[in-house]
Amino acid sequence: MNLINKKSLLLTEAVNLLLNKSDVPATLTIEQCAAALAMSMTSFRRKLGQEETTFKLIQHKFLNELCVHALLTKNVSVSTLVLKLGYSERATFERAFRSKFGISPAQFRELSLVGNNKDNPQNLSTIAKNMPPLPDSCQQLLKEKDKDSFDLQRVIDIVANDAIFTGRLMGLASKAIYGKTPNNIQEAISRNLGINAVVNLAVIYSVKDALAVHVDQKVINQCTHAFVTAPKFFQLMRKSAGIDVKFDIALIEQVLVFALLGILLLCHKEAVKHQLILHSLQGIDDLPSLNHHTLEVMGISIYGASGLMLSLWHIDASVIKQLNHLDKVGKQETKASRQDELLLFMLSCLYALATGRKDHSELEQKAELLNLDGFAEVKAQLFSGTE
Repeated sequence: MNLINKKSLLLTEAVNLLLNKSDVPATLTIEQCAAALAMSMTSFRRKLGQEETTFKLIQHKFLNELCVHALLTKNVSVSTLVLKLGYSERATFERAFRSKFGISPAQFRELSLVGNNKDNPQNLSTIAKNMPPLPDSCQQLLKEKDKDSFDLQRVIDIVANDAIFTGRLMGLASKAIYGKTPNNIQEAISRNLGINAVVNLAVIYSVKDALAVHVDQKVINQCTHAFVTAPKFFQLMRKSAGIDVKFDIALIEQVLVFALLGILLLCHKEAVKHQLILHSLQGIDDLPSLNHHTLEVMGISIYGASGLMLSLWHIDASVIKQLNHLDKVGKQETKASRQDELLLFMLSCLYALATGRKDHSELEQKAELLNLDGFAEVKAQLFSGTE
């Protein structure tokens, strides 16, 4: 194994290079990596920690991406892939893959070949443009939210004219994560939810209704649950998890609510590769990997698909700008700030909630690396009822 000697290279990137050069990256050990980089184990672990990761996290992500990328691009045969992933037999790999993704590797590869990748963004744009308009109550809230006269009473007046939305807000505000059950819509908004959250929730519920017959029910229900939980989750993270960054609270709350909205567009039954996306949601554990592969097979990322929907509804341009920034961070076109790292971590938590993930060990490891001391308490509330 050749020594990698690039002073400007992040250690994470150096480890990925070693994994990429290895014939069987699944068997590469932390000791071998440290030796190849002429580093002591203590120094190796410490410097990875400074990059807010571990060897195990890097290797796990690398193998997951290798598996999906190989099947999507046909650059590697399944037999070769089996060896690289450390399986002794092809049958064992295929059973594990089917258990995780719900289909065989061959079927996954076949789904990736459906349609023309260059046409996917246009296909999604057409689907988004053909969605029904937002309900009157939602449009009113969006139109008036930046006016000086927009206050609690004005929100209540608008919401009160929409019995279904009122019922949804009361139901959401009554959940344990929000604390004391409200007696009326005024208490639900003023004490449990907040004015800004109500505007964002109006958009989410409108999208759910518009896509109800076009997206798999399990996907739309789980995603909607994650999206409407995002404001309270953000509040808990700021209060209990030891976040040391000063956020633009209104903006970041919107980003957390809307960033993964594109999943629903990508899963729309008229989207050319929606079956591939559905199985990818089931099998790909981490959000950055899913975003990377969505961009690879659809020509648009999840954040890009979300931005596409938001731009049609004239949602605050600063939200779309932030999503574009996250895309650049994901593509490593710009360096992630502390705020970016925390935001991406919170989105990963919401992705785990939206996809019903039961194993949160990687989130726990990442929280530890980010020095989020109170995350265990937040996690217990976020995933209450799913574990």
